Amino acid sequence: MAAFFDLEDSPMFQKQVCSMEQSTDDLKNRCQRLHKGCKKFVASVNEACNGDTIFADALESFGGGQEDPLSLSMGGPLISKFIGAFRELATYKELLRSQVEHVLVDRLTQFMSVDLEEAKDSRRRFDKSIYAYDQAREKYASLKKSTREDIVAGQEEDLHNSKSAFERTRFSLVNALMNVESKKKYEFLESFSAIMDAHLRYFKLGYDLLSQMEPLIHQVLTYAQQSKEASNAEQDKLGRRIQEFRTQVQMDNIHASSNTEALTNVDCPRPIGIGPSYKDIQALMQSSANGMVQTIKQGYLLKHSSSLRADWKRRFFVLDSRGTLYYYRTKGPKPMGSNSNQSTNTGGEQSNGVFGRFRARHSRTSSLSGESTLSCRTVDLRTSTIKIDAEDLDLRLCFRIISPSKSYTLQAETEADRMEWVNKITGVITSLLNAHLSQQEPFIHVNEKHNSRLASEPVSNIQTSQKQGHSWGNMEMQTEGVSGLLRDIPGNDQCAECSAPEPDWASLNFGILMCIECSGAHRNLGVHISKVRSITLDVKVWEPTILELFKALGNAYCNSVWEELLSHDKDGNGESECSTTSIVKPSSHDSFNKKEKYIHMKYAEKQLISQKPNSFASHASALWEAVKASNLQEAYRLIAISDTTILNTTYDEIQSIDSLRLEETLSKEGHNLDPSACPRLKPGEPENCLRGCSLLHLACQVGNAVMIELLLQSGVDANMRDFHGRTPLHHCIAKKDNELAKYILRRGARRLIKDWGGLTALERAMELGSITDEQLFILLSENE
Repeated sequence: MAAFFDLEDSPMFQKQVCSMEQSTDDLKNRCQRLHKGCKKFVASVNEACNGDTIFADALESFGGGQEDPLSLSMGGPLISKFIGAFRELATYKELLRSQVEHVLVDRLTQFMSVDLEEAKDSRRRFDKSIYAYDQAREKYASLKKSTREDIVAGQEEDLHNSKSAFERTRFSLVNALMNVESKKKYEFLESFSAIMDAHLRYFKLGYDLLSQMEPLIHQVLTYAQQSKEASNAEQDKLGRRIQEFRTQVQMDNIHASSNTEALTNVDCPRPIGIGPSYKDIQALMQSSANGMVQTIKQGYLLKHSSSLRADWKRRFFVLDSRGTLYYYRTKGPKPMGSNSNQSTNTGGEQSNGVFGRFRARHSRTSSLSGESTLSCRTVDLRTSTIKIDAEDLDLRLCFRIISPSKSYTLQAETEADRMEWVNKITGVITSLLNAHLSQQEPFIHVNEKHNSRLASEPVSNIQTSQKQGHSWGNMEMQTEGVSGLLRDIPGNDQCAECSAPEPDWASLNFGILMCIECSGAHRNLGVHISKVRSITLDVKVWEPTILELFKALGNAYCNSVWEELLSHDKDGNGESECSTTSIVKPSSHDSFNKKEKYIHMKYAEKQLISQKPNSFASHASALWEAVKASNLQEAYRLIAISDTTILNTTYDEIQSIDSLRLEETLSKEGHNLDPSACPRLKPGEPENCLRGCSLLHLACQVGNAVMIELLLQSGVDANMRDFHGRTPLHHCIAKKDNELAKYILRRGARRLIKDWGGLTALERAMELGSITDEQLFILLSENE
C-alpha cells in the first residue's frame, strides 16, 4: 500500500487507515499460523537431533568404544568412527535448530508481540482521543452568546487540548501502521533467507564430513564382503570337520564295542603294566614333565550329586597328561549361546570370524572372559581307586572314583565310553603310583585352613617343607608312630562307621577313626559338623593335645555315645540293628550311598542318641562340673547329646543368677567392671570371680589343655568375655600359665581384645612383671 499523501484528517484518510488496519489484522492471523508451524518445525529438528544422539549411544552400547571380545569381534573400533560421525551430525543439527529458533521463531515472536501489539494499542488510544475530542467540540458548540467569557475561554482551551491529543494519537497510529507495512516487506524475507542459509551450511557441513569418511566407508564395505566370504569358507570347513569327527567317533565306537566283552571285568586299580594303553599313557605323562601337557581323554559324563537331592548333572571331564582329572561346572545361569564349550577346544586353533584381526589382537582377553562363567573342580587321583558299579545296582554304565575327599559316581553314555574312561583313569593312577614309588616323594603337612586343597594339587606341586628339617625316613617313622598310637586305642583298629579294618582317616572333633570311603561321607557333612584329617598325610595336625584327646576317647566310647540306641546283638548278616528304629549300621561292603545316609542320620540328625527329657539347664550344669573335674568322656557325651549353644553358656546362666539382683549386690560390695577394681580378684587367682565366665574360661582356670582342645574342636567361642571383659587369654595371663596362653593364641585367640579396664592381654602381662617367655611376647605383639 502506498504512503499517506494527505495527512489531513479527512474521510479519505480514515479510509486509508481502516484499510491498513484490515491488512494488519490479516497479517497477524497469518503470523500466528506461521508461528505454530515454526514451533513444530523446531520441535521436529530437536527430536531429530535427539534421535541422532540416542542412535549414537545405542551404537556405543552395542559395541563401539568397548574392549570386550564380543565388541572387538563385531568391529568395535570401526563402529567407534561411525559413532563419532553421528555425534558430529547431531551437533550440526543442533546448530540448525538453534538458528531456526533464533532467526525465525524469536523474530516472529518479537514482531507479533511488539509491532502488531503497538498498532493495536495505538488504535485503542486513537479511539479514546476521538471520543474526547467529540465531547469537547460538542460542549464548545453548545455555548450561548450570553455565556460568560471565562467559561467560553475554558471550553475553548479544553477543545484545543483534546484536539492536540487527537492529532498525536492519529499520527501515532499512522506511525505504527506504517512500521508494520514497512517491516513486512523485509522482515520475513530476511528471516526465511537466513533459514535457508542455515540449511545450506548444515548440509554442507554434513557433506564435508561424509566426504572425508567416504574412503573409510568403502573400505569397511569391502572388508565386510571379504569377511562374509571368509565366514562362508569357515562354515564349509567346519562342516567338513564335523563330518570327519562324526566318522571318527563312529569308528571308535565300533572299535571299542569289539573289546567291550573282554573289559567288563576290570577292577580298580589294575596291576602295574596291564592294559594296552598303559605305555602310551605313561609316555604322555612323562612328556608333561617337559611342559608338554596333553589331553588323554575328555568328554561329558553324568555326575551323581552329593547333595540330599541326589540328582544327576552333566559335566565335562578332562583327563590330562599331568595325571589331573577335572571337570567344569557353570556358576550360574548363562545367556543363550553360552561359551561354555570354549574350554573344550584342545587343538589350540584360533577361529577366524567376521572381524578376525580384532580377535587375533585380543585372543587372550577373549579366552579369559569365556572362562569367567565356569568353575573347575579337580578330582585327586593320587590316593583314589576306581570301581565299575554304582551305589544303586540297577543303574547301567556307571563307575565310581573313590578318593579321600569325596566319592564320585559317574555314568557314561555307552559301555565302550565307560570302559575307555576306566582304562585311561586306571592307567593314570598306575603311572602316578609308579612315579611316587620311584621318586619316594613325601606329602607335606598343610594346616587346617589349607588342608582342603591337598586333594586338588598334583604330586609335582607338593614339595618338602624346608622348615621341617626331617628326612623322608624320619617323617615316615613319625607317621607310623602316629598311626600306630591311634590304632592302639580301644575300637580304633576298625572304622567307626562301617568296621573296615585299619582306618587311615579321622574326625578331629568327633575323636574317631574311619576308612577312606567313610571319610568322604564325613567331608560331605561340612567342616562345621566334621573336621576330617588323614593320620598318615597330615602329620603336623597330630599335636600332643589332639593325641591325648583321642586316647581319652576312642571309637568304642564315641560310638557308645553316638550309637546309643543301637543294640550290641548281631543278626545273621553281621549288621547291627537299632532296637527302637529301622536304622541299620552299614558294613564295609555296603554302597557309599548307604554309608553316607547312615552317617548323616548319626551326626547331623542325631537319630541314634537317646533324647532324654533332661532340661538344657541340667545339661549345662553337668557339663560345667565335668569341665571343672576334667572328666573328658563325660564332657564329650554332654556336648554330643546337647545343642551346640551349650558350649557358650556362662556361669550366670548355669547358676540361674538374677542379673538385676546381682548387680545391686555387687555394687554394694564395691564390684566394678574393671578387673583391677574387683575386690574378689587377687593376683594369679582369676577364678575367684566366675561372673560371666564360659566353659573355656573354666578350662583355662583348671589348666587342662586337653579339655580346652575338646571345647575348641567342638566349636566354643575362643574370645568370649566374662563380666570384667576378660577373654580366656586374659585368664591364662592372670594365672601366669604361659604355655596355655601360647596354645590358645595359636588356636585363634585374639590378642588385641581389651578388658573393661581398657587393657589387652599383653598389657596385663606387663603389669605382672617382665615377660620372660620370648615366644609368648612375640605372639602377643603380632598384629591381627
